[in-house]
Amino acid sequence: MGILLLHGGAQASTHTSRRSIRPAAAPLRVLTFGGMIATTQQKILFKPYAQLLKRSITSTPWDGEIDALRKQETVSPHRWAAVMMEDSSLQISCSLGLLARDPADNSNSSCGQPSAAIDFAMAWDRSRFDTAPTWADFWDVARHPGRRSLRRDPRTTLEIALLADGVPPEALYRVLNSDEGLDRAFHKLEQIRPYIVWWSTPAEAAHILKSGGALMGCVPTGEILSESPSERLRFGVFWSQRLQVNYAWGVPKSSGQDNTALAFASWLEHPTQKQAFANAWPSLPSLKEISSGLPELQHLPAAIPVDDTFWSTHLASISARFEHWAEEP
Repeated sequence: MGILLLHGGAQASTHTSRRSIRPAAAPLRVLTFGGMIATTQQKILFKPYAQLLKRSITSTPWDGEIDALRKQETVSPHRWAAVMMEDSSLQISCSLGLLARDPADNSNSSCGQPSAAIDFAMAWDRSRFDTAPTWADFWDVARHPGRRSLRRDPRTTLEIALLADGVPPEALYRVLNSDEGLDRAFHKLEQIRPYIVWWSTPAEAAHILKSGGALMGCVPTGEILSESPSERLRFGVFWSQRLQVNYAWGVPKSSGQDNTALAFASWLEHPTQKQAFANAWPSLPSLKEISSGLPELQHLPAAIPVDDTFWSTHLASISARFEHWAEEP
């Protein structure tokens, strides 16, 4: 609600007061991910654009699920100006008609372009390990008893299972693209089923580790690297086989005629903003850590890119199997 200032004192006329009232524009509403992702976006993206537009921006955390977007469009159309989703989810949502398209592009990439790349890696409690563990150690519950946290989604989780089973990074999707390879990934997950703590959002992944809910787990690296120095030192990160997940901004179909929403999404996915977020989001160890001499930090390979084309094609069928498996007692 705006505050009216009566510059003429108490005698200012009612007519003048009414003319002076200008209702503030409704805030732009954004669906994004909680935790440090939202904190970084608020500082680097939302606050500067709000100042530019002279209009507030409010963000709401969500889990990025396509069904959640479908429900939002049914229950609260025209509510959201932009939504942050994994690129594979955005491509699927585009094909389902849930997002506004670029009228000049009929592909499933016409609803948005990748605008952020976030690495997911294994983090562990340093007090519980003498040497840095690998994904193979993640499965070794005899030597390292305790809970493990993984994402309740086949994306990243099945890749991790195959990495733990010895599949080289360059062969991950060739293996997953076969019935035998898919069976192999699920069989590997079955080996640690009783020890898994599931999470659905990056903020949940970080909370599980920080609260001691798991001995080690998969987590966006920035959620750990953004912590205070003392908290950061609690955790080690397995850098060698981290996964890179692409995210994009889309405009819900019901907001597709809203020029303000379209302009906002276009600004968010501009290369300048993509670079600004990349510069602010910590994704690699600090120079101090690298110079510490730890062998696992001396030769860091590039992150393994999650294949958005594979998942946009196969997510529906694999997710059905994954959920059925996860629900089994």
